[in-house]
Amino acid sequence: MSTQYQARPYRPFAQLLDLSGKTAVVTGGGSGIGLAISRRLAEAGAKVLIGSLAPERSGELVEAGFAVEFVRTDVSQPADIQRLADMAVERFGRLDIWINNAGVYPLKPIDEVDADFWDRLHAINTRGVFLGAQAAQRQMRRQQSAGAIINLSSICGHRSMANHCTYDASKGAVLAMTRSLAKDLSAFGIRVNSISPGLTATPGNLEPELLEQHRQNNVLDNIPLGRAAEPWEIADAVLYLVSPLSSYVTGTDLLVDGGWLLHGS
Repeated sequence: MSTQYQARPYRPFAQLLDLSGKTAVVTGGGSGIGLAISRRLAEAGAKVLIGSLAPERSGELVEAGFAVEFVRTDVSQPADIQRLADMAVERFGRLDIWINNAGVYPLKPIDEVDADFWDRLHAINTRGVFLGAQAAQRQMRRQQSAGAIINLSSICGHRSMANHCTYDASKGAVLAMTRSLAKDLSAFGIRVNSISPGLTATPGNLEPELLEQHRQNNVLDNIPLGRAAEPWEIADAVLYLVSPLSSYVTGTDLLVDGGWLLHGS
């Protein structure tokens, strides 16, 4: 590190949320939180490539006139992830932002978890995050440009709930991975952060089985703000972490949980 101070240029307010000229990849961006993230980044001017197993609602963004494309991607497969990174460059010329959002949320009591269940969940929730970050940083370093990687963890990476052992382990791994990646990549101007959403009103969380799980765990009673987050509220946190507003933020986890962690149970 140079001992001579060099001031960075001041950014006018109008530029702080402007992602024009940037290319973003969002895994699992066809529905729920991922769709909200894809929309918000596109609204900020980024070109967005969605990598997911199913397009689901991503066509809505195209119909709305946003520069969004979809590529079928299994995030647990290295070849799929590398193809996604390569296609971002092929379609849009560069890669600046990578959002590791894809994940699964199956719950089982510990006695019902077998090796296949464990391996499949971690292949997506843990290995998929690493593979995405690995591919993203390769391209960002090749470009010799700064970049931002965001990993979606969860409130469950910070606190435990019934029948969540496998899932909690995967999201705790994402938190540790984020800190390590941030340290390794800071020298290249690549910032790595994570976001831990609390209960969010996604289609999956509104399924009767999960609603019952939330009821049994007194989830709403434990959230000081007294409600679930809207997906766009998580997307707003992502926009902050990939924009110039957070230019001095790396290696941190942003809790977006309505104060749930404050409750202590």
